[in-house]
Amino acid sequence: MDYKQNFFNRLTDDSLNLNNCELKLADYIRTNYKKISFLDMTDVSKILSVEPEHIAAYANKLGFKDYEELRNIIRDFAMSELSSTDRFEFSLININPRINNIKNLVINKEISNLNKLMDNFDEVAFYSILEEIIKAPEIIVVGTRSSSIIAIYAEHMLTRLGKKTWKITSGATDSLNSFSLFDDNALVLAIGFARYPKETVRIVNFFKKHNFKIVSLTDNVMSALTPLSDITFTIPCESVSITDFYATPISVINMIIILLSQIDKQGSISYLNKFEDIAKDYGFYF
Repeated sequence: MDYKQNFFNRLTDDSLNLNNCELKLADYIRTNYKKISFLDMTDVSKILSVEPEHIAAYANKLGFKDYEELRNIIRDFAMSELSSTDRFEFSLININPRINNIKNLVINKEISNLNKLMDNFDEVAFYSILEEIIKAPEIIVVGTRSSSIIAIYAEHMLTRLGKKTWKITSGATDSLNSFSLFDDNALVLAIGFARYPKETVRIVNFFKKHNFKIVSLTDNVMSALTPLSDITFTIPCESVSITDFYATPISVINMIIILLSQIDKQGSISYLNKFEDIAKDYGFYF
């Protein structure tokens, strides 16, 4: 039985001794779990005409410290199922289309993601990834669709530090034209967030079949990349409406780059000087 079904079964478990109000909440959550991802406790209270303290009490009965913790668990498995249309329609519940409101909503959401990253930072997984990058003869960064932006940035920064790095940002077959050139001991750095593009998963699965070591940057331990990965580092990327919020994964890439540069200071200076010479000779910048 999967995690989601276990969760649904728990909502009305006999041992909880639920009252009618709590049964009403359980039924709404089960039927509208995708929508719940975008609803705060006040929203649910208004929709069901249930007092906030009853919602909080029900969350406690389920084993959560508050409604927000319950909502986050639901969001973990709901996000991978949400279409762009779902995200847009559900987000309309909370979005007031005024500049100041949107400004506050977007910036506060990114701050929230960064705070969650700070509070739940998995140092063991992070340092394991860092060690694998250091010892790998080359890196293959995989990220498609919106994650291609992060993959391009990661490849660019790793290359500037002198790491031989490839990037794959498309599921097209020509993206693997260089497969025969990859070092057998290369490290695959996979980047993917809900809804987990099939092309990313397909590419990573291909490398897995060929026994490459794989580390993943993703948003959830239930990510489609997790079963394929030797190391998984989870990054909170909760978004608003149809947009993707990537302050947190970019921050993680920056942490990796800064630590790598500090570990090998002389090597970093050497490669950066070479880059600056090329940039000056070619006229990269004004």
